[in-house]
Amino acid sequence: QASLLKNDETKALAPASLQKELNNLLKFNPDFAEAHYLSYLNSIRVQDVFSSTHSLLHYFDRLILTGAESKSNGDEGYGRSLRYAALNLAALHCRFGHYQQAELALQEAIRIAQESNDHVCLQHCLSWLYILEQKIFDSCVLLEHSVNKSLHFGLP
Repeated sequence: QASLLKNDETKALAPASLQKELNNLLKFNPDFAEAHYLSYLNSIRVQDVFSSTHSLLHYFDRLILTGAESKSNGDEGYGRSLRYAALNLAALHCRFGHYQQAELALQEAIRIAQESNDHVCLQHCLSWLYILEQKIFDSCVLLEHSVNKSLHFGLP
């Protein structure tokens, strides 16, 4: 269903049906991180800011609590989840037009990424900063810097 929502939304279950199935799954296993992520995607589809924020935060909380993040990332532990949670929260707020909240979440993602010396996350933050600035101001400097850094790190 997540793949369908990302690639061809018309083939996915209807939003209400999908949410009903997810609620049943989460009733029996509230720590199922992937179900929270799918609920996040489904909530975005119906423009439900409260549910999408709730599901996104639960997804990253469950990822950290289950230890799945620390197993897959060696020394990083839950630090990677924290910075990407802040980055995704910024993107979510930007999508719903909450630019001040997006900026605060983005500042947090940048701070955590700088502490971890995560250049890829910082580059994603810079891209979102550019998008956010475009919503508020008109700035070409960030775009030029972002493109140069993306080329340097081999990012699209």
